[in-house]
Amino acid sequence: MSLLVMSTSDVHSPRYLMHYMSALSKHRADCEKVELVLWAGDMVEKGNVAALKPVIEVTKKFCGKARIIAVFGNEEYMDREREFITRYPEIVWLNDNHYVYVSSGGEEIAIYGTRGSLDRPTRWQRRHIPGIEKVYRERAIRLKEEVLRLKKEYEKVVVLMHYAPTYLTLEGEDKSIWPEMGSIFMEKAIRESKPNIVIHGHAHNSKRLEVTIDNILIVNVAFPARKDVTILTI
Repeated sequence: MSLLVMSTSDVHSPRYLMHYMSALSKHRADCEKVELVLWAGDMVEKGNVAALKPVIEVTKKFCGKARIIAVFGNEEYMDREREFITRYPEIVWLNDNHYVYVSSGGEEIAIYGTRGSLDRPTRWQRRHIPGIEKVYRERAIRLKEEVLRLKKEYEKVVVLMHYAPTYLTLEGEDKSIWPEMGSIFMEKAIRESKPNIVIHGHAHNSKRLEVTIDNILIVNVAFPARKDVTILTI
């Protein structure tokens, strides 16, 4: 059985909010059939919690029947996670954990969500988040362990993250900062755990939006890169 999904990231509300609204309107017919909306982070600009409200409202207008599942990006600041969760309980927030969705056809699909990892933390992160290198390394290890476990229980496992889990979908970005946008170590975890599909964002200038690694589809859904939302069949 297949499941129709709409996914996006990096709307940076209010920056691209109007463009996001136009994209949803363009895909109105698909959005009415979508069961899941997957947000891969950075849906607001600079930790602006209030800016998510119009994003939710317009998403519900066009994809009203869909369950919205989201991960945090670097713009949903870590110290505001609780505020996002409390203010918007209608969103399923995933943060190194999973959610099981039962489709209209009765199929159980496990969705594992995480911010993702970087091979080289940004200068700001190194200054302000003690032990961030260890956090990123442990996050990839946890993903591998959890996906392997979920695969034993569910037929389909989807991974949703913000940072790129491979450098391959970073083509088009400045190569010198690839380690600050994605992670080869995370790619190794993906290769070894083999989820059905990995959805990510963050890479605004990506020219290679989809790749397949060891039969695993990896999709960059960043709105600025696609200038559109992404409709997927899982």
